[in-house]
Amino acid sequence: GIGLKEFGRLAHDGLLLEGKVEEYEKAFSGVDVDDQGVITKETLGKLFEGLGKPMSNQELTRIVDEADVDHDGIDFADFLGLAREHLDLAEVVKYLETPPAPPAEHEGDSDSILGHINEVHSEAELLAIIGDQDAVVKLAFTWCQPCKAFLPRYQKFAKIYPKTRFLKIVGNENESCKHYAKEVLHAKISPMFAAYSGGKLLKTWHGANNKRFVTNMEATLPTAKSYVQERQAAQVADDSLAS
Repeated sequence: GIGLKEFGRLAHDGLLLEGKVEEYEKAFSGVDVDDQGVITKETLGKLFEGLGKPMSNQELTRIVDEADVDHDGIDFADFLGLAREHLDLAEVVKYLETPPAPPAEHEGDSDSILGHINEVHSEAELLAIIGDQDAVVKLAFTWCQPCKAFLPRYQKFAKIYPKTRFLKIVGNENESCKHYAKEVLHAKISPMFAAYSGGKLLKTWHGANNKRFVTNMEATLPTAKSYVQERQAAQVADDSLAS
């Protein structure tokens, strides 16, 4: 789940703990709330505060400077070194797995899950949200850089196609997510996308490609096809969405 460069760094630093790397990946993904592949000083400060270990700006700066080997943000390899010195993995996992108080739900209020990305954490949750409506699912993995690069565009497309449910699932988050990625989508390349309509999986495709995404969306989902003009206007206004 990590790149060759990162693997070399981990091996050199003696940070590869058997049976633990996947747990650290999960913890890193949970802390990397913006899904950018790096953790900022501010995010790290919030983590220490959430763990009941608030730090002064001076202390936090020192820790970040020591951990950030390449001075390009704290990536996964940097995080492992930092965790070895300053964090307890079990505490971090417990903190990340403690859900915030859920917002009040309004039965039938489908707008609450339209127009933005709904991140799900199991196959059952995914299917419950999709129901019999038009939906697209983005399958990503914590180590997938193209997945992270496409995310801002995926968020924009969610607003362009406001009547289509947009979901995201991380294929290596837990056993249910792994099952969905491997047994349902048969994923080999990521990001991968799955279009649903009427409660059925109709089409899958892969790649962080705007043209492919738009073509498959509008060819498969009626709710996307009805917004062709809005999509064309958005692409003219925003170069990042151009085909």
